[in-house]
Amino acid sequence: MLTLRFDGLYRSFSEDGAAPSRAGVMCYGWVIERNGKPVARGHGGYARREEASSNNAEYLALIEGLSALCDMGCEHETIEVVGDARSVIEQMQGRAAVNSPSTRPLYRRALRLAGRFRRLIWTWTPRRKNHEADLLTRRAMRQIAANPAQYRAAMRAVEEPRKQTYLFSLLDLRIFQPLGLSV
Repeated sequence: MLTLRFDGLYRSFSEDGAAPSRAGVMCYGWVIERNGKPVARGHGGYARREEASSNNAEYLALIEGLSALCDMGCEHETIEVVGDARSVIEQMQGRAAVNSPSTRPLYRRALRLAGRFRRLIWTWTPRRKNHEADLLTRRAMRQIAANPAQYRAAMRAVEEPRKQTYLFSLLDLRIFQPLGLSV
């Protein structure tokens, strides 16, 4: 059985003392394990002009992780999906509604991806037990912040009213490790 661990992280574009902005950076991290051993991992981030949030960052992490599983050809395997965002886990199980208009497109995208798999087991875990995915989200944020010119360009791009950019990709890294993954 495979396990997908995912996590999201959000940071507002607001400057200290400024009014809160609805624009921000949403980072993600995911790890795929077989029998407790990592076989793939990824992290990255997006800037979003409106309605950036922690919940949307969690959905981006789930979408990226499920996409990686599809890329690996794992649709016929049983997969445990583990996250520390209880709302996302419960929404994906159909036990909670998605009320945020900005989250619905991400939720529908995650549902479409999830529908490609034979069997998914949804598991909530506390953040302290989702350490590897959490570390990857923080790594993504550090990498994005380490390039101030790119960070400022992203802020300008998503805050430009004439631009139709929904999500502006800042970083996307996937690593697949051949550790006897049989498909």
